[in-house]
Amino acid sequence: MLHFKKGEAVEATHPKNPENRNRLYPASVLRATNNNRLLLQYHTLFSDHPPNNPLRYSLPLSCVRPKLPDLLNPWFKVGDPVDAYCHSHGGAAWCSATVDDILENSRYAVSFWDEKGNVSTERAVIEQCRMRPHREWVHGYWVPPLPSQMDNNIQYTSSKPKKLKADETYKEQPPEMVSMTNTGNLRFKIKYSRRQLKESKFKKGRMVEVRDEDEGYEGAWFVATIVSSVGKDMFLVEYRDLLADDGTHQLLQEVVYEKFIRPCPPEVPSVSSFKQFQEVDAWYNDAWWEGVVLAVVNSSEYFVSFMHNDVLRFESSKLRPHQDWFDGKWVMASKGSRELTKKFGDVMSKAKNLTGNKIILKCLKSLEPELEQMPRILMSGSRNSSIQFASHLYKGAKVEVRSDEEGYQGAWYTAIIVNSLQNGKYVVEYLTLKTNDLTEQLREEADASDIRPVPPDIQHRHRYVLREWVDAWYNDGWWKGQVCGFACFRYSVYFWPTKEQLEFEHCHLRPHQEWIDGRWVHA
Repeated sequence: MLHFKKGEAVEATHPKNPENRNRLYPASVLRATNNNRLLLQYHTLFSDHPPNNPLRYSLPLSCVRPKLPDLLNPWFKVGDPVDAYCHSHGGAAWCSATVDDILENSRYAVSFWDEKGNVSTERAVIEQCRMRPHREWVHGYWVPPLPSQMDNNIQYTSSKPKKLKADETYKEQPPEMVSMTNTGNLRFKIKYSRRQLKESKFKKGRMVEVRDEDEGYEGAWFVATIVSSVGKDMFLVEYRDLLADDGTHQLLQEVVYEKFIRPCPPEVPSVSSFKQFQEVDAWYNDAWWEGVVLAVVNSSEYFVSFMHNDVLRFESSKLRPHQDWFDGKWVMASKGSRELTKKFGDVMSKAKNLTGNKIILKCLKSLEPELEQMPRILMSGSRNSSIQFASHLYKGAKVEVRSDEEGYQGAWYTAIIVNSLQNGKYVVEYLTLKTNDLTEQLREEADASDIRPVPPDIQHRHRYVLREWVDAWYNDGWWKGQVCGFACFRYSVYFWPTKEQLEFEHCHLRPHQEWIDGRWVHA
């Protein structure tokens, strides 16, 4: 029997219609009561007496399931079973539905299911950010399974979810017996075997490195410790340098496939310097990032390029020689120019473009006596900023450009660097702005102090909180604002420079980050 802890987030049916499992409301467990029931506090349903207080109600265990883990929302196709987050019978709920049509602006037409799981005549248009793939909770597993439940011993033969009865249980089958179960519209086969599982190569407590496959994190390896093995070829790991985003300040734990895990590479002795076009790992933003040395600044500083085309300046203490984990052994990287280009792009052109940036740095250094006599606030806005951004300003680099025009303060627009000018400025071509006649992309000159790299993509799957700083996508740019209110998946954001307050969907916000001293800092 599944046991829920006090305070655990769950999804539960409506108190007035507990048999309808196609309408699930977010709630929290207050305590267990007698006769296999749970006392819940709903998040979106409210009591009449006293008014506006969260509704508390006792439901049978069969009407409660764990909260479905937050996953990246995929694009859906016609006929997909989904859950749509919308208002139903007094509060917001996850309502089972089927995709009928794909509309513009990431919206879908859906038809909702009735209590028996049949498609009804009730229809609505739902935004993609308020939808998720439909899953049922069946005997301790999600159906269809989550990535953490993928096991070759369980073979699903239908994507339509199984309807679960409250008193339904499985009996253990003898070895080698094949059990076929057909309940509702789900049919799956469980095969038992006497073969012993292969001994795991990663023991509990072992220090490892974990690869992140999310967009913007290609080539990043995070240090972690093995907590336990999970199913087949999967492990629960605890990251050494990452915290959970639930506000508890606990180290982040995550279930990861074995193919994304490797041992920590052995330390390479007597490495005091690196060569141009040598592959390295750079310690940046709490991870080791695979890169290649573009240029040697001096005996202890280097320009390094990464898979996502960013170029950063590092001290030798933040670098290590790159090694590849190949066939159970560590091999020192020794790729040719063609392989480096395939992995990191045109490294030769990037190295040539850095020449102009070096000249700028030398000029700034020669002007240090004059700069020291400037007011401090002027120095921090000119000298430090120019040096800081120089390593990112190469032809073809994707950046964000700040606007200081009245009414546009706090807005950043995505652009590509087209060229550098003799006066220290850069020609940029905006990706989202066009000329007045709308015939071509807008080009403009911009100061180095008004240009920054594109911030790393942070997958913000939980809700934003009051007074949290965010960037809001508005009028073709990212605008810095502060959350001042929210309801369901909509947020009110206040923009201090313009003293405006606007509403945004969750999918049109991103966590605000500041570019400080050559690294991104989460606000």
